[in-house]
Amino acid sequence: MCHHCFDNKRLDGAPPSMRAKDVARRRIEEATRLERERAEEDEEEEEKKEKRHLPNETFVQAAPSHDGAPTFAAYQIHDDTPESDLSALQALRPPFGFVVYDTTETARPARSAQLARALFDHTKTERTKIRYGADRIEVVTLPLPITFSLNQRVETCTRHYDAEYQSRLRIADKAEAASWFLAERIMDRQFARRAFVIDCIKEDGDGSEDESAVMASWKGSFSNVDQELEAVMQPNLSNTGSFVEINWQPRKGIWNFWNREYCGPEDSMSSCRFGSEAFGDRFQEMRDAIEVFYNHFVPDGILDRRLDQAGAARIVAL
Repeated sequence: MCHHCFDNKRLDGAPPSMRAKDVARRRIEEATRLERERAEEDEEEEEKKEKRHLPNETFVQAAPSHDGAPTFAAYQIHDDTPESDLSALQALRPPFGFVVYDTTETARPARSAQLARALFDHTKTERTKIRYGADRIEVVTLPLPITFSLNQRVETCTRHYDAEYQSRLRIADKAEAASWFLAERIMDRQFARRAFVIDCIKEDGDGSEDESAVMASWKGSFSNVDQELEAVMQPNLSNTGSFVEINWQPRKGIWNFWNREYCGPEDSMSSCRFGSEAFGDRFQEMRDAIEVFYNHFVPDGILDRRLDQAGAARIVAL
């Protein structure tokens, strides 16, 4: 006799009171199961609705610039968001952003806008995790003479970044200032600031054609995992160009991790050069602190206090 028949036979031979109790128990279990399934279905539907309402279209717009250097920011908006609705754009603009400087001699606004979009779209896989909040990527057009050394480029860009940070804190509209905030390296125990400086772009063509065609090879390189290690080890061999990752503003009393010796003035900045294929990896490393930014820095009022202090200083200066 199979188990099914045996169980049914045993149930049929049980006293009426036991059969009634068993039936009631099974009804309760079935009702509980159905309720749990409905709750799970409702939760799945809610998640689908939330996902449908998440911004899903890359948008590029001009960003503030204290000295007029053409700057473009890429982030995501809803596909039905009017690009002329400044209030809607402000509400969707993430306060956490990356800053990339194009310091090549051929840097130009149209290419910077394309660079911002390409970097945003083609490093999305490396930058995105479920627990992370949204971000934006800004590209600053800052052409420098080809004769400039790496140190000169780094010094120029850090000075520009620091001035831009202060300028944005002083934006009169607090919500607007928050949406253009330049976040520090919250979880980095050595340096408070990081930016990326493009020092070489190998373009397709002579630069006279459409910018999107000129940037074709760069778009593919940003997510080229196969060449990433080579780009780290030998950036000069990159097919598309290179950039420098710079870190500055050392934390007070920082200690060198390896030898535990105090880091002096000569260690106030660090830099490392990569091939363009490593952009995704370097963005990913920088985003490690974004969860803390959205779960602590913003909700606990630290960002508000920064903006309030800057606003008070602006009023005093007037």
